[in-house]
Amino acid sequence: MKARSGISKLTINRMVIYYNTLKNMLEEGVEIFISTELGRRTGIGPSLIRRDLCNFGDFGTRGMGYRVESLMEWIGAILGYDAIWNIAVVGEGLPSLVLSHYYNFLPPGFQIKAAFDLDDRYHNLVLPDLGLAIEGLEKLNTTIRKKKITIGLVVTGPQDAQPVTNRLIEAGISGIANFSPVPVMVPDNIALTQINLSTYLSQLSYDLSDLSPEGSPQRMDGNERRYALG
Repeated sequence: MKARSGISKLTINRMVIYYNTLKNMLEEGVEIFISTELGRRTGIGPSLIRRDLCNFGDFGTRGMGYRVESLMEWIGAILGYDAIWNIAVVGEGLPSLVLSHYYNFLPPGFQIKAAFDLDDRYHNLVLPDLGLAIEGLEKLNTTIRKKKITIGLVVTGPQDAQPVTNRLIEAGISGIANFSPVPVMVPDNIALTQINLSTYLSQLSYDLSDLSPEGSPQRMDGNERRYALG
């Protein structure tokens, strides 16, 4: 496997798409495929698929294609799916509860091992799917070290995002996934990804604005616009 230096986040995003598509193909009983088939299923050009794969090594046999299971295992190793990643969710009320219920959608190797909430009304509430009780932040350091947690998911309001991030780092977290609506800052030795739902919805609304008038959304009046802007 080649070194990872210089690999863009867009490339990694596509590798995730390839992995998930290969997983579906494997479940369908497909054993061997060519890049045009993967392109048809993903909407990504075959030449770009081949370039992405070449960033990490030589896959497949010219004229014969790729083996689904082997390539899926290779991509999984590139994405770190062959390791165990213990996760702590730190949130505030309903958003953290909703995110915790999506554990079935986590990639291989990722496990939610702890949940914390800023609102003490949720403390000791048991998340049945995870078998975890929500804890207060006073237990953050002890739990993270005891359960060897390396990734923190921040699901708070904007005013608490940076303080919670700081506390996670102080507790020994190595990576942060920030779901709050504002960016956070971390030291260079901490991995960070910012996941702002409003960004994706804004991209969607921008694309939808090109639809015909029949598909255009209802426009807000002046009072509604003032309310939305606070």
